[in-house]
Amino acid sequence: MPPSPVPQRFYADAFLLATIAALVVDAVLQLALDAVRVSAYGTGAPWWVTAHVIERGRWVVFALLLWRLASRPAKDGDELRAPAASPVVDAWRHVAIAVIAVPLLWIVATWIVSTVRFTLLASWDTDGRVFLSPDYYRGLVLDLAPWAMAAAVLMGVRRHL
Repeated sequence: MPPSPVPQRFYADAFLLATIAALVVDAVLQLALDAVRVSAYGTGAPWWVTAHVIERGRWVVFALLLWRLASRPAKDGDELRAPAASPVVDAWRHVAIAVIAVPLLWIVATWIVSTVRFTLLASWDTDGRVFLSPDYYRGLVLDLAPWAMAAAVLMGVRRHL
């Protein structure tokens, strides 16, 4: 007997929690970094409140839209019996893996496009020197850390489902 299909609602639940967890971890991480950063520009709203976290908030809205679409009422002919526990756990594990894999694949895709651009232009002058900067790699780590922590949250939550 083939395994029962996993309702998209389980994926939507996991993705929603992942986006919220990544946003919270990102905000905490930026607060911690701001606490140790010395700046001559004075005080005010931290830059990440007005730009970074708000921009990442699009992912939460996207997850909410997916969640809403996945929670539509069942129609005639839809599967009405409750799924087994293992498809739910599998859905959360799949989303946790995707939360880590998608940003990494995005970086690899960006590097491939940059490599093609450098090759076609035969020059590093178009953004090529950024790869020599430690700040570039620090930024990558700071961008990926919230998603990695969100994946850890999902893996922990799925053990209790």
